[in-house]
Order: sequence, then C-alpha cells, then structure tokens
Amino acid sequence: MARPENDSKMKAELWQYSHPILLRPDVIRLDGENFSSHQGIGKSCLCYRFMYPGYDDYQQDHRSHCSLLALHEFESDVILREHFLYWGSTTRTYDAKGSSEKVHFEVLEYPVFYEDVTDQPFGINSSKKSIRSLDGYMKTVLASTLDSPGKMSYKNRDLICSPQEYGSVAFPLGIGKHRRGYVVVIDVSDNGPTFENRLRLTEKMVAHLASRKQKFICAATKRDESFATSLEKLSELARRNKFTLIEVSAKSNVNVSEVFEIVAAKVLGKSVQGLQTQVPPYSDAAQKTLSILDNARQAFRTYLQKRVTVASELLTAIEHTEEYKACMHLHGKFETDKMFAQHVLTLRNDEVSTSANVLDKVKIRQQLLEAYVAGRTDLSPYTKYLKE
Repeated sequence: MARPENDSKMKAELWQYSHPILLRPDVIRLDGENFSSHQGIGKSCLCYRFMYPGYDDYQQDHRSHCSLLALHEFESDVILREHFLYWGSTTRTYDAKGSSEKVHFEVLEYPVFYEDVTDQPFGINSSKKSIRSLDGYMKTVLASTLDSPGKMSYKNRDLICSPQEYGSVAFPLGIGKHRRGYVVVIDVSDNGPTFENRLRLTEKMVAHLASRKQKFICAATKRDESFATSLEKLSELARRNKFTLIEVSAKSNVNVSEVFEIVAAKVLGKSVQGLQTQVPPYSDAAQKTLSILDNARQAFRTYLQKRVTVASELLTAIEHTEEYKACMHLHGKFETDKMFAQHVLTLRNDEVSTSANVLDKVKIRQQLLEAYVAGRTDLSPYTKYLKE
C-alpha cells in the first residue's frame, strides 16, 4: 500500500488501514495552439460519465460543457477566473485475492475558457497571455501547487452560477499534494487536416509529459463515431512513442472507468492490488457493456415475472428492490418504469381475458383495459407505449 512520502511508520500504518489512497487524475487537452476551437472533444463528457455513471445522470449534449463563457460565468465560484474545473471526488473499491482496497479520486479537467464577446481566451494579459500556447498550457497543467480557496465543484454549464442546486462541494485544500496522473484526450471522430493537427499536438503533449517523467495515458474519445484511418494513425503514434492508448466512448459508457483505473495503476504501481493494468480492446469492452445492460434488463424482467403476479401491484412497492435499482441505473427510470407498466398491463389483460362475462367481447375487454390504465396514475406516462 502506498503512503505519503516522509511519513513515520505509525502514520504509514494509519494511512494503510484507515484511509483510501488519494489520487488526482487530470484530464487535459489543448485543441489548437494558434486558433480557438469550441467543438467538444470529449474531456468533459469523459469526466461527467466517470463521476455520474447513471443513465439519467449523463448529459450527451456537449453544449452543456461549452468552453465559451460570459464574463459573469468565468468569475463565478465554479470557474473562479481559472482555466481548470474541479469535478469533485469519488471513491472506488478494487478487489483482489480476497481483499479490497479503496482509491479516492479527485478529478480535475483543464479546458481553456473563451470569452463569448471577443472569442479570445480569458486572461490574455501579462503572465497569462500564453495560455493558448502549448508551453503556457502545460505550465498551467503541471503547476506543482494548486490552491484555489472558494472554488466549487462543476457539473455542467447550466449550473455554473447556481452550484447549490446540485450540491456542489468546495475545492479541497492540499489537493496539490495528491499523487497525479494525466489523461490526454484526443477526438477520433474526425479525419483529414483537423485530425492531423490534433495528432501533431498530441505528440507534443505526450512528449512534454514524458520529458518530465509524468504518469499518463491517452484516451481516444468518441470511438463509437471514429474514422478507421484516424485510429490507425493514433495507434501508430502510441506504438512509436510507447505510451498507453485506450479507446473510449462516454456516450456508450465503454472503457470510461477503465481510463481512470489504468492511470491509477500507472501512478500507484503494485501498491494497490486489483487495479486493471491491461487495456481492454474496444470491441470486447463494448460487448461487455451490452452484456451488462442485457443482464440488468433480464434480471428485472425475471423479478417481475416471479414477484409481481397481480395487476394491482403498485410501482412504489418495488422501487426499493435491487433489481429495480440496477435496471434504473443502467437504463434510466423511464425505461425501467415502462417495463413495469407493460408487465402489469399484461397481467390485467390476462385477468380480463379469463373472465367468462367478456371472453368473446373484444370491445368490452378493450374498454376495461383503458379504464384500468386511466385509473393508474403510476402508468399514465406510459399510455402511449402500452397501446403498442
């Protein structure tokens, strides 16, 4: 188990058994040295999916994380006139050989924020005028100290000026002392000159990190929309420069957790058992994700068939079950509740169909079913789908 440097033996033992390992993965990308670009490349979506993995939590619209801000947004407590975002913290448990260990992630992202009036980066003056250049950007990223009292955690642009609405937390003191790893992001959903520029910049960024002996990996984002030629060129760059490349889709939630787990393994080494060190092929990871989704759906259907046997059962009676929670986490509340609604409607249809009074009266049976749905307020949002 890793411990803070220069600790006494007693303090090291307390660290080992009482506290999770502290890790600061920094997600970085400068998308042009001499031009501004507000096209989303996947940094924020990658962080968002890792921090908020639930189906209903994730926002696929990249405009929710746009780097083009008004002055009052740049001066808000969430941005605080600084070119980095604090996403908050999350603790993950990793199991190996019958034991488990915790890693505590404090996630930071380094965008360059542009003013919506001038279309120029904020802070273009004196010592900060080079923030848009590679050297200036990397100087910001690699700063040994990072103290930002008053800064609050970020979730999306709509809530920049109202962090209290999503339970924003304060930027922690001493985060600069956490062990650091870097995720260099490159969007592979383009080809041609646009991608060639990104590739050259990626090579410079990884060279910058490697020359300073920093631990890092490269994440190829938007893999589900990628160009084969772009992936081939990036893979060749990774082989030539001997850095770890992982293909990821935040939209489909493929290899997202693995990005942070693998960079944690690079930083922490063998001090934490159970961390994944091998990069899973994207096709295998995508298939695994589909299997997890299918298994959760099937488990919930099986639960409904075994436990919900009368049409009068209410949705509120099953919302506490593990099967319902797992399905809702992966498929969303609407889809999960719709499955329940379709199940109880099938039960009601069977009940009506076996009634001798309406056995051969199709119109009356339909009226009874419609009346049943109309009387169930928990089914009303799904009426359209129940008629299909």
